[in-house]
Amino acid sequence: MRNLSTLENVVWAAAFIVNACLLLVLVVKRRWREFFLFTSWIAFQVLLTILLFVVYREGSARLYSNIYWLSDILDFALQLAIVFEMARIVLRPTGTWLSDARSRFLLFGVLGVLIAAASAFIIQPPAHTSLDAWEIRGSLFTSILICELFGAMMGAANHLGLQWSTHVMGLGQGLVVWAMAGVIVDGLHDLLGRYQWFNNLEELRGIVWIVAVVYWIVIFWRPQRERPPLSPEMHKYLIDLHERVQYDLSRVRSSSSRLRKL
Repeated sequence: MRNLSTLENVVWAAAFIVNACLLLVLVVKRRWREFFLFTSWIAFQVLLTILLFVVYREGSARLYSNIYWLSDILDFALQLAIVFEMARIVLRPTGTWLSDARSRFLLFGVLGVLIAAASAFIIQPPAHTSLDAWEIRGSLFTSILICELFGAMMGAANHLGLQWSTHVMGLGQGLVVWAMAGVIVDGLHDLLGRYQWFNNLEELRGIVWIVAVVYWIVIFWRPQRERPPLSPEMHKYLIDLHERVQYDLSRVRSSSSRLRKL
């Protein structure tokens, strides 16, 4: 394993500190109750940094590499889960999924997966090994997919006039900025190659992450702003949904009564 530069050590240490501070805020302010998956992701980042640091200092290069690649898979799954957690909060204003919102979100989500996959396969990063090339493709796929899923969620919410809470909006904004930085960095990796300017670009990605985490610390430390009332369109939608449910329920009761008489 190569020795890290001074800047790499500073970025690594700063990322660990801000991650730990954010985790503390999420626990102390009890934000983890609403954002359990996001809190789990930040806790995972904190524990992973400690583990990788110990292995880097005391372990072997092979062990470090194995942990690094396995953690990438779990990190990818948690990132996607966070987007769905935000969708659950935004698109369930009454505690249950709105069918129109869920259908719209899933439709654009599937399209986002296809576009992200196509974009990742199109690029041909000039890496030394196939594993390095797939790392760049996987990172680009994740970043594009997060941006598109967040856009799908925004589109579904705005279509139905759903209101965003302060914390969800702040979480989404920070996540999208970091994901967009990932798209730019991975695109430059494809353009410049796996090793030319690689460390500098990864340090840039780390700095953007630190800025996003500091923003989340401020957002989640502040109290949740009271959610504004539902829009007229959303209010009408809920009334129509309630009437439809009542109508279906009356039909079920009528059918049950006729069956008893028989």
